[in-house]
Amino acid sequence: MQVHELVARCAAAAERPEPMAAVREVLEGLRGDIAAIDSALAYISGTGGNANQVFYRAPNLTLLKVRFPAGRRTPPHDHGTWATILLLSGAEKNTLYRAADRALRKASEVTLAPGSILSMRADTAHVAECVGEQATIGLHVYGGDIFTLPRRMWHPQTLEAHALDWTLYENFARIASAAQGAPETRAPAGP
Repeated sequence: MQVHELVARCAAAAERPEPMAAVREVLEGLRGDIAAIDSALAYISGTGGNANQVFYRAPNLTLLKVRFPAGRRTPPHDHGTWATILLLSGAEKNTLYRAADRALRKASEVTLAPGSILSMRADTAHVAECVGEQATIGLHVYGGDIFTLPRRMWHPQTLEAHALDWTLYENFARIASAAQGAPETRAPAGP
């Protein structure tokens, strides 16, 4: 597997009428080759924020290699578009939320193992957590340019919504990683 082949397959799928489903179909066809994908993406560290994780970026598609060290937990956040993740290594617990109006409602939890695929609609927010001793590495595919789309994040204790800001995000990630688990659902106070 070469990076340009992976990009070409995902880019072609993103042009189809149901791009999230089409990208998922591509990733399902590749789940038996996760070692080859991981090898092809070895030149990307997968750490240091989205700017250091991206290997393809277009108005309708972004591909990242994301690495979470053991114990890392993100604050609740969305992607501003649909997302599909193929886990390449480790174990990753995802707590999924529905973002509606000013409230964030917990919907479900799923733990990914190597070869697992998780698709999220544009209205889904989530907390990703590396569980176990091994870092998680995933191929993340998004249905837009996540560097320009409006995105949200929530404080991991108060669930107050904020526009995505990477400095604040890292602070929220430290708080989230120190917590006992992903936040439960609470509606924010106020009008």
